[in-house]
Amino acid sequence: MKLASIQTIIDIRPIPGADRIEAATVLGYQTVIKKGEFKSGDLCVWHEPDTVVPDRPEYEFLRRQNFRLKVTRFKGQVSQGLALPVSILKTNNYAIGDDLTEVIGIQKYEKPVPANLLGVAKGAFPSGIAKTDEPNLRSFPDALAEFQGKKCVITQKVDGTSGTYYLRDGNFGVCSRNLELLEDATNTFWEIASKYRIREALEKLGGNFALQGEIHGAGIQSNHMNLKRADFSAFNLFNTTTHRYVGHNELMEFCRTAGIPMVKVVWEGEFRFKLDELIELANKQDYLPDMPAEGIVIRPIEETRSMVLPSGRLSAKVLSERYALKYGE
Repeated sequence: MKLASIQTIIDIRPIPGADRIEAATVLGYQTVIKKGEFKSGDLCVWHEPDTVVPDRPEYEFLRRQNFRLKVTRFKGQVSQGLALPVSILKTNNYAIGDDLTEVIGIQKYEKPVPANLLGVAKGAFPSGIAKTDEPNLRSFPDALAEFQGKKCVITQKVDGTSGTYYLRDGNFGVCSRNLELLEDATNTFWEIASKYRIREALEKLGGNFALQGEIHGAGIQSNHMNLKRADFSAFNLFNTTTHRYVGHNELMEFCRTAGIPMVKVVWEGEFRFKLDELIELANKQDYLPDMPAEGIVIRPIEETRSMVLPSGRLSAKVLSERYALKYGE
């Protein structure tokens, strides 16, 4: 994932009541820039939102935010990411799309992991199973065309931490986002495995599979759903032998039979959305009244390859601006 790259200022428009700033479009994002610093068509050094930049003079204005790029609002204009002139680079040898992540030293922001989720590491995340890291459609707007005309499902994105449960050659494993964990009845990941009898459910499939979903609720990411205990919502079922995800309907049937909760479906049908319509849909999502959901995830009903998204899988998220502005600690 390119956290910083060379991109184009697609267009610029004024912000009502603002004398020193204006709004620009970069990729699928709206961002605030200094007035007169860019013209439409200019190249810029683009920084993805929800990242952490290094302690360098050009980022001094972010010190109060611990150098983290949060979603913010200026004069009523929502701003995501950061566009800076290419003059901050020490070279003139660059082209659109060049990856500057390591050149700049930018990192993805990771939320702190609560103690009840840490567990004891058994080892690294198992090979042959992809980690859950949904690409943001606003970072890859060209992927929108790949969804068009396909039967798709849009689900509500759950605010929590991802868990992976796999059965391979008779061996059952429980994983956090980045590690496999030793068995521990007091650890939340293992509690979920026991609560929903996930090993037994996977055994009934008669093969090698990994179930992935979001653990959420009490003690996890501020518990915006106001749950009294931790819970689980499944979103992936992956065949580790064929290296393919099962389709939405197969996942739904597996979860129904096993009694395992799934993420909430908010729309299903033939995909004809524009990006701004998806952003509007993401902004309308709520867990509870006045508790905005994190966003939405879009996938075809039948598993489909992507030539645009870095995962090679046609599946992407659109995050809620309401959520980011309210809960962007």
